[in-house]
Amino acid sequence: MKHRTHPHAIRRAAGWLLGLVLLFAAGAAAWAQQDPPGRVARINEQQGTVSFSPAGDDSWYDVVPNRPITTGDRLWTDRNARAELYVDSTALRLDDQTQLVVNELDDDSARFTATQGRLQLRVREAPADQRLEIGTANLAMVVDAPGDYRIEVDPAAGTTRVAVAAGAVTLFGENGESVALGAHQQLTVSGRQLAAVSGAAVRAGDNAFDRWVAERDRLEDQSISARYVSRDMLGYQQLDRYGEWQNDPTYGSVWVPRSVDADWAPYRDGQWADIQPWGWTWIDAAPWGFATSHYGRWARIGPRWGWVPGRSTARPVYAPALVGFVGGGGHANVVAGGRPGVGWFPLAPGEPWRPGYRASQHYIDAVNRAIAHQRQLARADYLNRNTPGALSLVPVDIFGRGPIARRDFLRVPEDRVAQLPITTAVPISPRGERHFGGVGRSAAALPPPDLRPRQIQELQARQLQQAQQAQQVQQQLQFQQRAVQAQQQQQLQLQQQQQQGVRAQQELQQRAAQAAQAQQLQQAQQMQQTQQMQQRAAQAQAQQQLQLQHQQQTLRAQQEMQQRAAQAAQAQQLQQIQQMQQMQQQQQTLRQQQMQAQQQAQQQAQQLHMQQLNAQRQAQENQQQRAQQQIQQMQQRGADARAQQQQRMMSRDSAQQNDRP
Repeated sequence: MKHRTHPHAIRRAAGWLLGLVLLFAAGAAAWAQQDPPGRVARINEQQGTVSFSPAGDDSWYDVVPNRPITTGDRLWTDRNARAELYVDSTALRLDDQTQLVVNELDDDSARFTATQGRLQLRVREAPADQRLEIGTANLAMVVDAPGDYRIEVDPAAGTTRVAVAAGAVTLFGENGESVALGAHQQLTVSGRQLAAVSGAAVRAGDNAFDRWVAERDRLEDQSISARYVSRDMLGYQQLDRYGEWQNDPTYGSVWVPRSVDADWAPYRDGQWADIQPWGWTWIDAAPWGFATSHYGRWARIGPRWGWVPGRSTARPVYAPALVGFVGGGGHANVVAGGRPGVGWFPLAPGEPWRPGYRASQHYIDAVNRAIAHQRQLARADYLNRNTPGALSLVPVDIFGRGPIARRDFLRVPEDRVAQLPITTAVPISPRGERHFGGVGRSAAALPPPDLRPRQIQELQARQLQQAQQAQQVQQQLQFQQRAVQAQQQQQLQLQQQQQQGVRAQQELQQRAAQAAQAQQLQQAQQMQQTQQMQQRAAQAQAQQQLQLQHQQQTLRAQQEMQQRAAQAAQAQQLQQIQQMQQMQQQQQTLRQQQMQAQQQAQQQAQQLHMQQLNAQRQAQENQQQRAQQQIQQMQQRGADARAQQQQRMMSRDSAQQNDRP
């Protein structure tokens, strides 16, 4: 723990105290700006009775889930109650009987005041360009690094205890003093000048509040939705319990709610409320409806609705409602019974949103940055305008007067709706009436009397008086500094005048010398110019000769090239003629070879035919010879047989003759 005095500490303390004075009008400066804040706070969890007082209203009401918390709002947790408030990825957890005031909440600063009770602060990120501050009646704690912090405010004892479990903070007092606390350090102070009461080391808590905080940390660390969206997106924790993530080929990562009615549509269950500086704001009734109403887009995927968050790398920028409107105003849609109506439908992925209030193009681009890569999906006629069941239509006198019941919705033919113009601005002007800020019933649990606005204003008045004294001291110091600066400026002016006189004399002398040098230089330049002209003439003649030689060389080169080209063409023609002659010779040779082959084939065929004929003749001759031989043999055999028969006959005759007497 280190004490140190900053030269600008008075200015910082004065700024803190002045911020407390603007407790009930703190939003006025922000509302006067062209662009509204791009971030808000949200009650992420509550147990027991938690009361709420909106900016500019001294009354207290029951907390309405999903109502955005912004500059000037106040919270009170009753006995045995707890609440968890988120700003980006920073969690502020309130124990019972704790009051918290939102002094300032915009893109650069988040400043709160704890007037009583115990507050645990878990900071995941501490960007250098953003200021996170918790003030009490004793001090202002500025967070310097991510970590876990505890603040306990006891108005009865007039003390504030700050304990750092991890991280680093700087405590600022009213007199310009500051104290730096690091990890495992704590300090209890009284008064407004950082008067230390004790500074013992932080001990691990074991009460019910510490256990509740530890459980909330565990659930946050294990969130599945944190894989798909930035942790700076408010309300992402509820998506884990009430839906599941799917991967769609067209839209990428899509969250689909569970346990909704068949005719349910986005921006159907809830209410419209006039919340400054944005104006008409949608407050969804579903516990998971904050993230899906103020970031991303909705798409009809088959029979179900899916929420498309867009790129998780882009910093989420809050929008009051991402819808398109029809009806209302001068072009109201007349429904049954002659009552004018106003309708709205969710914007689809890729469709840009433009606010109905004045805003810069930088703000509009920031709101639409997460869906910039989906613009190729957009259509000129708004995709969800013609999606069955997407349009929610109510009478104009119902709009903005509390939660919308099912019986309040009207039906109108789709062809009539298709003829109405579409705008992203609400076609009904805020009525300017009280109790249209999305507040609930009057709260039964109120802060103690010593924490009511009158006592807070008295505390602020005392703090303002001290801040004014600090400002007077600072103004005196500034006046003295200005006087010293004036004397220094006078001396500096005298010195400058003397130096200017000396410089003037020196300049006159320099000018005379420069004039003489100029004359000499002019003469030398004239001579140089004459020489240069002669040299240029000679160079021009030489250049002309060179050009002429170059032209001649170029002409010769062209002639040579032409000759070479002609020779090449002749050679090419000759080569082509030779190739043609060779081809003709080859063709003739081929023809001769073919003719020779044909003649040889014919000769071979003729020889074969002759051989066949000779063979046939020889065969016939052989057959004839064999036939003649066979005939001759048969004839010989017949002759032989006759001769034998004659012999036998002669033998018988001679035998018979011999036998005769």
